[in-house]
Amino acid sequence: MPTSPIQSRLIARRTLLRAGFLAAGAVAGAPLLGACGSGSSESSGGGTTGRITLGTTKIMQFDPYLTNTDIHIHSFYTYLLDYPPDGTYEPIPAGAERWELASDGTSVTITLREATYHSGEPVTADDVVTGVTRAQDPDAGFTLAQPTAFIAAATAVDERTVRLDFHQPTPESLVLDWMFAFPLVLAASNTPAALEREPAGSGPFRLADFRRDQRLVLEKNPDFYDDGKPFLDEVEYRFFTDEDALVAGLESGSVDGAAYIGFRHADRLRDRFTMVEGNGRMSLFFMNAIIPPFDNKLLRQALARAIDRNRILEQVNFGIGDPVYTAFMPSSPAFDPAYLDSNGFDLDAAAALLEQSGGGTSAVAGVASGTPAVQTLEIIQADLKKIGFDLEIAPQEEAAYLEALFASELQCTVAYQPNNLQSPSLIARGRQMLTTEANTTFGAAVPPAYVEAVGAAGTAMTPEDQQAAYAALNSTLIDEAWAIGISTVPSLFALDKRITGLVTDARDFVDLTDTKG
Repeated sequence: MPTSPIQSRLIARRTLLRAGFLAAGAVAGAPLLGACGSGSSESSGGGTTGRITLGTTKIMQFDPYLTNTDIHIHSFYTYLLDYPPDGTYEPIPAGAERWELASDGTSVTITLREATYHSGEPVTADDVVTGVTRAQDPDAGFTLAQPTAFIAAATAVDERTVRLDFHQPTPESLVLDWMFAFPLVLAASNTPAALEREPAGSGPFRLADFRRDQRLVLEKNPDFYDDGKPFLDEVEYRFFTDEDALVAGLESGSVDGAAYIGFRHADRLRDRFTMVEGNGRMSLFFMNAIIPPFDNKLLRQALARAIDRNRILEQVNFGIGDPVYTAFMPSSPAFDPAYLDSNGFDLDAAAALLEQSGGGTSAVAGVASGTPAVQTLEIIQADLKKIGFDLEIAPQEEAAYLEALFASELQCTVAYQPNNLQSPSLIARGRQMLTTEANTTFGAAVPPAYVEAVGAAGTAMTPEDQQAAYAALNSTLIDEAWAIGISTVPSLFALDKRITGLVTDARDFVDLTDTKG
């Protein structure tokens, strides 16, 4: 079994090279207007108070069912359980005080911890029922829709007990991953419209002030279930228009830390600041099977063999991260390193497959301007040219790029995928990876073998059946060759040396519960 990546650790162990890099999750986030902090005369650095100021370029909103929320959402919400910040999956009771899975694997009974929301209202079983109902709605469930698909019904047994019945026997690992990702939200506020304006959670911090595109201030929740925590009294996030302005703000002392920065800054900052590396995400090369020439499977297989992961890791990731062959982290039970050899970079094999495919010899790659994905595509472009395939790179402003990506209008691109935790079936969360006609790569023609393999991975109960199911899923992903893994992309933080205890969870969400400053 490959070594699991440590979620947060100093990165002095690796050689950091030069050039640019934007933080993991850049596809989901976006630079904002109206930066503050850079060049400001106000300084919050240097003291040993219970207050810190962090700079960010990321979009903020308050709906935990959406993406774009890794910087602050964990501060507002309590999840049913936590995983330790060391990359392992030992469940820790959080919003759920205890839980019991049925011996036949068809249900779980969850007892909620006695707790209150920031509004003062109690956390109840009805909130879980409402949350599950929303997650089951494809139009409102967003990132929780696919992970919740195994649940048939949610029933409030009493005020703090809820029972979840499954469609069929479900492995414990998938149930735990779902509980880890399920936030407790006040039922009356659990709609996309309500959560657009303010959070409705019971997490370690409350909302004190929010000025869109300017700043977000969190204050300690005195009623948080974990007595004595959080340690900080206040956390202020300041928004910056771009990463260079953010790093300049850090160096000038106007903020105490810079979140999700590019690796290109690390060499310059690591002597003066604590560099923390989070678990991050994965970068993948996606080919749209709806649009020629990528409707040709052999052609997709050919281009998959022309991805030089080692060169991309060295020149784009500055030596940080690990190669992946599809959307499985090395910590995933489905990760099989043998595929990095059997289906790795081989231009001769790529050229032979391209000729055999009889397909087209050109395509256009969409990409968000100024991101490291552009550099990744330039490396792919150079290698494809050697086998006679012309790849044009068409950078776009990020909002336009995302709109085209989600509308399935791009022929190909480099984009990011989240960690699938310990449940390989969660690979089907992303829009390009769905098993339904909403899949933006295949539309209504999602390969039946992939649908079957995801289903088997999500229902295999014994170690032997799981091993077989994961092997079948890998085989299908390699054969259909539309989501070609490139590397893991750890997140990076630069912090004043007085700040300790900032970690990211397995989703790469910032967790400030144990942070001191």
